[in-house]
Amino acid sequence: MIDTGIYLTYALIGICIIGILGFSIVNIAKNPGGAKSALFGIVGLIVVFVLTYVMSDGSDATTIFADDGITETTSKRVGMGLGTFYVLTAVAILSILYVEVSRLFSK
Repeated sequence: MIDTGIYLTYALIGICIIGILGFSIVNIAKNPGGAKSALFGIVGLIVVFVLTYVMSDGSDATTIFADDGITETTSKRVGMGLGTFYVLTAVAILSILYVEVSRLFSK
């Protein structure tokens, strides 16, 4: 019973992904100007990923976590994920503060 549910979930997720990609392609074809702003967002995320990967340090894997089978690359990827989370959280908080402060002074 559980296997059937898991396979059904995989099928529904696949259908959703195909639908999302299909509607996205149709909207980009209808409004190419909107693709420009989406492209800026994607490039921004890639820049954040690359910067946090370059700045993360995986040297603790060889000293502290070497017995657990964690490599330097794995540690560096975890550091990249944490750094990306911190950067995107800070950007979200700053965006909310900017909008609220600008509303306060625009009245």
